[in-house]
Amino acid sequence: MAYPTKAVTGIWVAINLLHRGLHRRIDAALKAEGLPPLRWYDVLWELEQEDAGLRPFEIERLVIFEQSNLSRTVQRLIEDGLVSEKPFRQDGRGKVLQITAKGRETRAQMWRIYGPMIQAHIGEVEKAHDADAVATALTALIDFERRALRREDEADEA
Repeated sequence: MAYPTKAVTGIWVAINLLHRGLHRRIDAALKAEGLPPLRWYDVLWELEQEDAGLRPFEIERLVIFEQSNLSRTVQRLIEDGLVSEKPFRQDGRGKVLQITAKGRETRAQMWRIYGPMIQAHIGEVEKAHDADAVATALTALIDFERRALRREDEADEA
């Protein structure tokens, strides 16, 4: 069994500290403006990318932030009129979620806070390092994780 190098451990710690710290600051800024939490943005963004809508399990796989209780989050989004729910055509027991016009508007309002905060914090990497190389390396990590998830799904189905 191989253990991580000091550099790999440093990357792991940096990713997690950055995620936690930025998430907390962005959530606070959104709240100060009377906007929903950042995890709502994540769900609204994914729904906005798919005109046909998404099933809840699809959203769970796509979102950036941990959605430990996605069903509760989705229910709140529906109650607030940001998301609509309809039966899944191929299986009436399933549901398809779609973003509403109000959801699109709310997501755009949130981006006015969220976007500049990303630039203010992550943009510093661009000034000090080769941002394309950092993005390429991080994207490779994401691709590795997605492949691992697909393998797990295939094993579960077998």
